[in-house]
Amino acid sequence: MSEKSLPNVIVIGAGGVGVITAVSLCHRGRSHVSLVVRSDYEHVKEHGYSISSCDYGQLMGWKPHNLVKSVEGASNDGKFYDFVVVTTKNIPDGPVGSTVPEVIRPVIESNHRLNSSRQTNVLLVQNGLDIEKDIHKAYDSHDYNLVVLSGIQLIGSTKIGKGVIEQVGKDHLSVGPFDPKDDRAIAAAYVFIDLYNNEGHNRVTFDSEVRYARWRKLMYNAVINTTTALVGMDVPRCLQFGVDKVGTEENIFRPGMREIIAIAASEGITLNEKDLDFFCNISKDLMFKPSMCVDFLNGQLMELETILGNPLRIAKKNGVSTPVLFMLYHLLYMVQNKLKESKGLLKFDEKKARIVE
Repeated sequence: MSEKSLPNVIVIGAGGVGVITAVSLCHRGRSHVSLVVRSDYEHVKEHGYSISSCDYGQLMGWKPHNLVKSVEGASNDGKFYDFVVVTTKNIPDGPVGSTVPEVIRPVIESNHRLNSSRQTNVLLVQNGLDIEKDIHKAYDSHDYNLVVLSGIQLIGSTKIGKGVIEQVGKDHLSVGPFDPKDDRAIAAAYVFIDLYNNEGHNRVTFDSEVRYARWRKLMYNAVINTTTALVGMDVPRCLQFGVDKVGTEENIFRPGMREIIAIAASEGITLNEKDLDFFCNISKDLMFKPSMCVDFLNGQLMELETILGNPLRIAKKNGVSTPVLFMLYHLLYMVQNKLKESKGLLKFDEKKARIVE
């Protein structure tokens, strides 16, 4: 297959997840891969990435097929992007123009202009519930010939420096349609799986129950990811520094996960109690900071609303008691506003001791 006939894939988000996603696609060799690199663009353009990967080994000076500095720049290169893979953080309460529909708009619009009869596939490799709804609100699926896919990724990969990626947890990506009855989305999911699958390196599966998978991952993200962010520590320290080395797991992790199980049940989703052991153990021996912890330590806004806010709103609607998650959310809400203040997104008048509305 010639390079010209390969499908074009653009990966938006060059953090630990996005870079390994691009590596996997390039390693497979069945697509032409563009990676949007913003803050590290000049460094990566000159030196490439330095990657330590449990899946692909040591990669020095690695680059994808094409580096672009912005989504706007990619939209001006005359390419139709068959797959738009979004690995950026999903922060609906962030700055104006930073929501996912606005971030991907230049490419969606350019695809529409280039060939309105050709299908655009948006794959959201992001955390949280109901994240597809904003895409459907922003773009009419029929007019834009667009389908939206879910990507659930279990991976321990972090950007630890400029152009430096460390992957300590093996990549397992599940891909499926948000709408289980959408035949076009089902077909597109299988196409992407073929583009991404590298036998012996990663694990890629079709996800026929996207909503179940997203609720299941929330057992980790809504509890462990949030707790590490609140205290600014990796998972092993959170566990070992707890009261008698068991207090964190017994009084925060497991009760919080049971609350997620209860909320999911109120929506007709049955999660497995045995998964408490799986998620409590998955990173207890890895010196790994989950994504929200990394964002907090780097002074970046966190995915608070999609990971914790959305399930709590469902809990409130359905009358489910969630004391642990409720406390985590309200504490992190204050932390999020502190981050917003540091970025000038929120102003506080110390003379009046009030937020400036």
